[in-house]
Amino acid sequence: MACDCRSENPVRLGEWVEVRVSRTGRLASLEVEDDPPQEILAPGAFTQLSLPLNLYLGGAPSTDMYSPKMKTTASFVGCIQTVILNRREIGILAEALGGVNVGNCGHACEARPCGDAECRPLRDRFTCRCRPGMPHPCPAPDDNAILDSSLMKPNGGTHYERSVPSFSGSESYLHYNDADTMKRIISYRVDVNMRFRASSSSGLLLWSGRQADPQEQRDENDDFLALGLDRGYLTLAYNLGSGEAVLRYNLTRLDDDLWHRVRAVRNEQWASLVVDSGTGVSASSPGQLRQLNTDTGLYVGGAPDIVRTTGGRYTKGIVGCISDLVLDSDFSVALSSPGQATNTHSCIP
Repeated sequence: MACDCRSENPVRLGEWVEVRVSRTGRLASLEVEDDPPQEILAPGAFTQLSLPLNLYLGGAPSTDMYSPKMKTTASFVGCIQTVILNRREIGILAEALGGVNVGNCGHACEARPCGDAECRPLRDRFTCRCRPGMPHPCPAPDDNAILDSSLMKPNGGTHYERSVPSFSGSESYLHYNDADTMKRIISYRVDVNMRFRASSSSGLLLWSGRQADPQEQRDENDDFLALGLDRGYLTLAYNLGSGEAVLRYNLTRLDDDLWHRVRAVRNEQWASLVVDSGTGVSASSPGQLRQLNTDTGLYVGGAPDIVRTTGGRYTKGIVGCISDLVLDSDFSVALSSPGQATNTHSCIP
């Protein structure tokens, strides 16, 4: 099985470029930056790769190892910052079996700007990340900020950029009740796209529901929408007033303290979940009602008096960080300026 897939535009020299390559059976896809993916279907009936050789990065010991169908035999000249294979980041130097004529590319992380935290290169910039076993937030130059190499002053001083929020799991949350946010929650349809990492196996990520009078028994069919982790797996639950639907994504555990992106979509009674661009799962709520009507606003990362607020569905919030929250594909929730923030800290992503 052999095929040739080329990018739509030439790669820009001297700039960082993100490339995503995937293959499913005979179908291969190549994405370069934000260009449309280029796809090609290999001929024949075989759908499995047989690769007896090791993985070589940047070149190979001999050009005789290359397929004769390759258009070039030249080795790569440049820098490779990150390699993620099947969703696992490869330690380019730590896991290499050997190397020849490999030099240091040069990056701000070489100056150890993160102190005891891990410096994570992001193209020309970097962020600081807690090492395994360190609490959130871990020691940083400023508890309310992360270093951003693109903001360094010429004289050697440093500006700071506000960090993404981290949550402790106990009475730790952000709250939004503004019209722009809520009109995207209270509707016939909602599209949630968020990026987070969690070290807790269970915890609430998002909640919007109905106010409950402490003296009255909660109506089991009160409208609500909840997204969170249950024993390491993502769960979406919602009730539109005529019965509860629960959708669980059992394909990927998310309590590994690594960054994951999830998308939860509800279109009237139907809903779907996708984790890290994987296979989607879907479900539908019972009854005839199709609109979500809540009045608590949107809670992120947890909620006050969480057992009562969620009707016992959750006992704690998430322990970890949330760096992106986009509603309806175009509205980015300002995580750095919520209407109400309680016991949140700055995450070292």
